[in-house]
Amino acid sequence: MLKILSFKSHCVAASLAMMLVASCVYRAEAGALIAAGTDADDHGSVFGGVNQDGWFFMQRSLENIAPSVTNGSKKVVTLGSTGGDAFAAASSAFNLSTLPGLGWTLASVDTVAGINSFFGGVGAHTVGNTGIFMVDSSAVNVLGGIDALEDAALTSNAIGINNFLGAGGAAFTQSHSYGWLSTLVPGLTTTNFGFGGISGGLSLTPVGTAAFPGLTNADLSAGPFHNTFGGSLGLLSVFATSNSLTGNPPVILGISGGSVTNPNPIPEPSSFVVWSLIATATLVRRNRSRS
Repeated sequence: MLKILSFKSHCVAASLAMMLVASCVYRAEAGALIAAGTDADDHGSVFGGVNQDGWFFMQRSLENIAPSVTNGSKKVVTLGSTGGDAFAAASSAFNLSTLPGLGWTLASVDTVAGINSFFGGVGAHTVGNTGIFMVDSSAVNVLGGIDALEDAALTSNAIGINNFLGAGGAAFTQSHSYGWLSTLVPGLTTTNFGFGGISGGLSLTPVGTAAFPGLTNADLSAGPFHNTFGGSLGLLSVFATSNSLTGNPPVILGISGGSVTNPNPIPEPSSFVVWSLIATATLVRRNRSRS
């Protein structure tokens, strides 16, 4: 009889264990993304130690996504430039932000080989020791920006970008071809308007206003924009839209309360799971006392 009770107890315990697995709640542990169709690095400045216009937007973007980084790194790496106006803008956005005071540092990676090495885990600055990567806007728009070959290298490393974000990194990117973005958000489309871009200004959405404290529509409208987004936006929120194009399409997208990608979810027990564990432990103790 004791053997029968033992067998039944083990069956119940096994059933509870199966129910435990089925009832797990998955929690994302991943970084954030801001994808902008602007070339804010070409339409900003610093005055009196304060970033202006586009450079202020870049500063606020870094400050927005930094708290979402969960991979343990406090390094920002710019991809596509080590000099020119693009790097000057990135440096000013970083240096006048709150990040240096929190222990963050800034580095840069240039050239196709450098970008491939960054995502391949080779060299001083890689996805393995970076918390945030920034992508300059296209060299067509800003001196020293990312060129066409470097842009293509980003697209070829789309899986690496996806994995980096999924592992808790974050990214802030500006106007380029965005060929890699559909890997993260299948169905999302991008329109690039080339060198001249589109004038008419941008408007922050309520979500965008909350994401970038103190930023105004005038800050974002200091110059033309060069990309709009459409199709399926997935989990991305719209931070700013065009004032002049029909339908007011999105120009700045982002997500900061989680991630656009989540290849490595971490199971988080629900209240039922906790109850199951307690019940299983109780049955095992009873069975041992009877035997």
